[in-house]
Amino acid sequence: MTLRLWCLVVSVVLAVGCGPVDEGQGEVIDELTGQVLQEATVKYDMHRLLEDSNLLGHQWITTEQVQAFLTQQGSYLATYKDPAFSNKTAAALIVERSKASGISPLYMLARIQVESSLVQSGTSNNLAKATGCGCPDSSGCDAQYVGFGKQIDCSAKKLRGYFTDLDAGRPTVSGWKVGTTKSTLDPCSVKPANKATAALYTYTPWVGAYATQCGRTTVGGSSLVSVIYNRYASGGFNWGGPTTGCVSETAGTTVPDLGCVQSSSDAMWRQCVGGTFSAGSTDKPTTCTQEWPWCPSATLGRSVPARTCVQSSSNQQWSQCGVGGAWVSAPMAPNSGAGPVGACFEMYWL
Repeated sequence: MTLRLWCLVVSVVLAVGCGPVDEGQGEVIDELTGQVLQEATVKYDMHRLLEDSNLLGHQWITTEQVQAFLTQQGSYLATYKDPAFSNKTAAALIVERSKASGISPLYMLARIQVESSLVQSGTSNNLAKATGCGCPDSSGCDAQYVGFGKQIDCSAKKLRGYFTDLDAGRPTVSGWKVGTTKSTLDPCSVKPANKATAALYTYTPWVGAYATQCGRTTVGGSSLVSVIYNRYASGGFNWGGPTTGCVSETAGTTVPDLGCVQSSSDAMWRQCVGGTFSAGSTDKPTTCTQEWPWCPSATLGRSVPARTCVQSSSNQQWSQCGVGGAWVSAPMAPNSGAGPVGACFEMYWL
């Protein structure tokens, strides 16, 4: 888990891996965002940093929206493609990997900005440690998590793991739990009012920007995640809202309420409930109104995700994995890269 914080020093915009900084009295300006952090300490509560829905919601956000936001911000990520993930764009990875764990892509954007400034930076600095996941202050990053796509995946999975523990009534891996007072590294005594707050302090155990609430004058920390998240959520960009269904990157369409999708990223089943996909499960829900399972392929000798296009070894014809796990004819796939159910998720020639 990351212990990374922003160290805000005059004339230095990027500074990763610093602990809290004593700013003394007066206004504390986050040079990364221009946010007056002392004002934030009045507006927000260190015991309730964000709502659970802030970290788990926004499942309707699309790759196109995130791409437009990154472009608007002048971000280096607007043009980045990760070679370790089949040259997928940063926007696609943020959306796909976040949603695969049931985590909000909007929260992930805030996390990236706090840890590496990449959302608002035109440079690639800190790309390999974009979310600070597996990169404690006390040592370098764990090699298995180095790289943009790996960082998004690591961060989303860790956060989902914290919620899994909290949903089961257990404390997180570092002992944070709703309603239980615990000391941060500032130090401040914090009693998380909800799961989101307990999860955020598990990821980064510093109050930071709100530490004035316990007599400190530090900056950064989990508080800054809340500040940036609220800025992105209410900063004038139109993120839209939940529809009668859920936008699915795997299905490539809006899945109706109670529709079920077997995710292309981890083969876990997720069901659309009230505009939000449920947490992943190995078992398919029993109340699915529509199903997008993986399709078994005799040609490949394994199952493949929805929308995958395969040229059959038996007759050389192209087919695409569609609704209900049925293969549908896709004769134009080799030329257009798409079939009857949309763009091919992957393509397999003989």
